[in-house]
Amino acid sequence: MLKIYLLAAVALLAGALGMNAQVVTTEPSPLQEDSQNVVIYFHADQGNMGLKDQPASTALYAHTGVSTIDDNGKVSDWQYVPAAWNTNLPKCKLEYVSANLWKLNIGDIRTFYGVPADIRISKLCFVFRNANGTKEGKGTGNTDILVPVSDKGFQIAFTSSATDQVITPTTCDVTFTLSSTKEANLSIAVNGTTVKNASSVKTLTAEYTFPGVGDYTVTATADDGSQTKTETISLCWAGASRPLPSAAAPAMGATRNADGSVTFCIAAPQKQNVMVIGSWNGYKASGTQVMNYIDEVIDGIPFRFFTVTLPENQIPRNTQVMYYYLVDNSIKVGDPYARLTLDPYNDKYISADVYPDLPEYPIDKLSGTPLAVFADNINDYEWQTKSFTAPDKTDLIIYELLVRDFTGTEGKALGDGTIRRAIEKIPYLKSLGVNAVELLPINEFNGNISWGYNPNFYFAIDKAYGTPQDYKEFIDKCHAEGIAVILDMVFNQSDGMHPWYMMYTPGSNPFYNVNAPHAYSVLNDWNQGYPLVERQWKDVVQYWLEEYKVDGFRFDLVKGLGNNDSYANSGESATNAFNQSRVDRMKRIHEYMKEVNPEAYFINENLADAKEENMMAEDGELNWANINNAGCQFAMGYSSESNLNRMWAIQDKRTAGSTVSYLESHDEQRLAYKQQQYGVTGVKGNKTASCQRLGAAAAQMILVPGSHMIWQFSEMGNSQNTKNANGSNNTDPKIVNWTLLDNPENKGLFESYQQLISLRLGNKDLFPSSESGIDFSMQCNISNWTNGRLITARNDNKELYCAINPNTSGTLDIPVPFRTADNSAYEIYSQSHGCEASFNATTGKITVPANCYVVVASKTVSEVKEITPDSGYEAYVTGLAGKIIVTGATSPVRVYDINARLIAESEKTDFSVSAPSGIYIVKTGTKAVKVFVK
Repeated sequence: MLKIYLLAAVALLAGALGMNAQVVTTEPSPLQEDSQNVVIYFHADQGNMGLKDQPASTALYAHTGVSTIDDNGKVSDWQYVPAAWNTNLPKCKLEYVSANLWKLNIGDIRTFYGVPADIRISKLCFVFRNANGTKEGKGTGNTDILVPVSDKGFQIAFTSSATDQVITPTTCDVTFTLSSTKEANLSIAVNGTTVKNASSVKTLTAEYTFPGVGDYTVTATADDGSQTKTETISLCWAGASRPLPSAAAPAMGATRNADGSVTFCIAAPQKQNVMVIGSWNGYKASGTQVMNYIDEVIDGIPFRFFTVTLPENQIPRNTQVMYYYLVDNSIKVGDPYARLTLDPYNDKYISADVYPDLPEYPIDKLSGTPLAVFADNINDYEWQTKSFTAPDKTDLIIYELLVRDFTGTEGKALGDGTIRRAIEKIPYLKSLGVNAVELLPINEFNGNISWGYNPNFYFAIDKAYGTPQDYKEFIDKCHAEGIAVILDMVFNQSDGMHPWYMMYTPGSNPFYNVNAPHAYSVLNDWNQGYPLVERQWKDVVQYWLEEYKVDGFRFDLVKGLGNNDSYANSGESATNAFNQSRVDRMKRIHEYMKEVNPEAYFINENLADAKEENMMAEDGELNWANINNAGCQFAMGYSSESNLNRMWAIQDKRTAGSTVSYLESHDEQRLAYKQQQYGVTGVKGNKTASCQRLGAAAAQMILVPGSHMIWQFSEMGNSQNTKNANGSNNTDPKIVNWTLLDNPENKGLFESYQQLISLRLGNKDLFPSSESGIDFSMQCNISNWTNGRLITARNDNKELYCAINPNTSGTLDIPVPFRTADNSAYEIYSQSHGCEASFNATTGKITVPANCYVVVASKTVSEVKEITPDSGYEAYVTGLAGKIIVTGATSPVRVYDINARLIAESEKTDFSVSAPSGIYIVKTGTKAVKVFVK
């Protein structure tokens, strides 16, 4: 039924359709750029109700700005903001009207905000708050409030009392209001049938009761005699989701079928109705998009999956569509299995240089809802490296890399590193000699400036770093250089935009715990014992192994991956105790991975007791070994607690070859920073001694059996503070400072890392992956501080000795068990920059200056030769075992063998070429240099 009311006065009309319809109303309505005496009314009992029932004496303020639109139609929100957040500007203070009704006098819009006359205003943006910002008034779902602003001239506004597109038997009585800026003939029609009209009026209000299930288009028309304005509102009485015959649910997410149709599926236990809404029809709700459900029982627990298939003519092949799910007619969520997502808040800050042709979020139709992107070619990429054999898991030298801070604007902390810039640095990684890269999390995370440990969508790449194709090219080119790629995965927690978090209220959410059962709670804690959570983990690891060809994973905070009932309490002792459910879960995840790639790396950040980690090792898993404290003590020059033996797994009661040990990681403080702040006399403030000690610490890590990890820029002595005052991680962007390599001491440290890595990887037979079979010993406990430290590695006719003088002054003669007294059988292969070490095989000693390390080895050991360029040579050339590396070339590079035959050429700044043992000539421009490869 229809009731019509003609209003004689200017009404307080909703500023936007839907969730903001009753949060803000305006006078006049509709608002125009040239409206005068503008008043904003804030209804505190609507929206998120964060400021509901505030007394009249409360000081409330509007944090406000405008949305602008350029000539190309690009909208920019929150421009021309009069004051920073929590700045209590008097003109932004609200005036109390009545209970839960407040007003703000804007007056002239351009004057209030200071918007120039040539800038087009499309919306007013609002968040209301109390004086200290502890309480906020926003739209439903904590969204920003956006009030449309019309152009000058004859305009209309058409609003509805419906809180969303979908109506139900309890919400089928809807009030529509049509307003115009001048008197006109106004009419309202439902599905093309005019239900009422009025002549020479400025406002028309109608109440309409929708009769039943169906899709409805409500049209408002205003005719002033010279022009006609029309607006529509689409509403849908969808009806209920229905049960489908018992069957296995289809794959979750969106899947193109053989007949061209697309099937959507989402798990939504405890829910009654779900609809998929997408860009294919302008984000209109429709009964054809209602998803029906399949009920399954898994391990005695009931689950419900909602699914619908849309025909090809609705979603044609090779098109790109965006969509979301409407759950129980009120909750809007993205797709947990989306391969790409659109973020309503952060995508607008991603430049076209980083992500060309990124779909624009439809802020004119939605607010605050993450969107999934489906396209047949979304992951298209032509792989160049057709086959790749990953290094053995016991011989990994991993480079831990945060894309955000690895590259970017030199000398500035902007956090603008990208995957494309990281691709440009692959030759650098190759020249360093690492054989694996571990990327901090790249799954779609909250915000654009993050370490990535706050994921929202596990199947989607984060667009702040680049496109899916960029990520694949990085992996492809790493593989071409023999470098494996490992992804950091965060299975303990997610941020607040994950669909399964948004879908339920705390306490009723089967996917998440209200409180973490363990001691290391971060963000929203997954309920690990819930079968659909582990099914997600299975699908995640298999997807990245198959689609992106990654070589394995490092799993974050494994201590949090136990079942809820596996912790005696939430204290640290219970969390750190042996936990069989963690062992079992990680073994199952490993089995899921082996279904795709039996050799994929499986690395736990568990940092648990030896019993638990050795059980994981039995399954072929690796475990992180944090040696940061001992490394810092050594680097600073303190002998206390500086036992670095734990770099070797068997010295830490771990299974041989089962650990990834490290001096630094993203979670730990930089050794160089600790040196600068707390180093002993002779180290603090002494650049040469500092870098020498950093190199000696690296030698005690790299030249021991097992896998090891380097946190980015450790190899050049980065000394930036990584901790806040309370000891927590400082996740802010760090200064990008590749110019460290211009300093001879930092460059010397880099060369030490380069030489040590090549020695380690070029002589794997010297570093046993088991406890026996090779003569290997490591004497570097505290008692060896005064007399020096020695690493001995011998196998067949090979001998390698790394002698370290940990003292900060004085030279040490360190006894060495040379097999022969013939000096000519040995040579120095690597030593600290600026170090003048020597050895005497006859007397069996290596003489090492303070702070330094030196590696003496038999000439049967595969060599690394640093080539000192000819005077004026314009590139840096290094010969590794079986490889020549060229970096910094400014002219075309040509590589010749000893017989002057051209074996390689390139116009790239950095490149590498495989080469068998021998002497080569590398020429660039008019300069040439000899390089030896053994």
